[in-house]
Amino acid sequence: MTALAAVIVLLSGASTLYSRESLDNELANALRKTVKCERIEIKTNIGDSKSGDLKSLFMKFTSLPVNGIPVDYVTAQYTNPKIDFKALRNANTVKITSYSDFAVRILVSEQTIKNEFIRRAKRQNFLYDKFLIKFSPPYIELEFSIPASTIPPKDRKLVEKFMVNDRFEWYAALRLEVRDSRIFVAPAKVILNHFLLPMPVLTELQKRVNPIYKIPRVLPFDYTLGKIDLLKQYIFFSN
Repeated sequence: MTALAAVIVLLSGASTLYSRESLDNELANALRKTVKCERIEIKTNIGDSKSGDLKSLFMKFTSLPVNGIPVDYVTAQYTNPKIDFKALRNANTVKITSYSDFAVRILVSEQTIKNEFIRRAKRQNFLYDKFLIKFSPPYIELEFSIPASTIPPKDRKLVEKFMVNDRFEWYAALRLEVRDSRIFVAPAKVILNHFLLPMPVLTELQKRVNPIYKIPRVLPFDYTLGKIDLLKQYIFFSN
């Protein structure tokens, strides 16, 4: 009887493990329909619940393009989620009907930001003579040189008296803010062709460029980003 009980316990544990792994795979396959990225990782946790209800659901997406801009990592974590299994199995769709907590986090690396600047320059048919980026929390430091013609005429007028040889050489120390999933830039210091830009010019530039970007939601998740932290090599967004 003891041996039989041990076998039943082992089989029960194996069945739970199988069903959990099967659920993870089902969720990953369904998400691939709407989330296009390099890799999707899913981890569910039933915990000690005898009912089989999920204690948590963790999702990780690697190399995910968000509105054309590559994002290194996106994670989404639910606490006590209820999954619509009918939608999952019949329509291959992920629907979370309720949860007690939800957290989304987005990481964008220093190298990814640099690559995006260079990609956009190529799209506008120019090359940087110099481009350097450095994360120095709480600031992002940028150094770059661009042709004056790459700046729209209405904005170029604001700084054309600082122009040298039809080029602009910039240094900027910037702080980023995020509100309602929109990114705002606040320049702490900007040097243009070795001239420190006066505050009225900085204020006007800030008005014209902000918000610099709106981060769209990763479907099928519903959230609004409202927090940002600058780390040593990453920008960290969260809801």
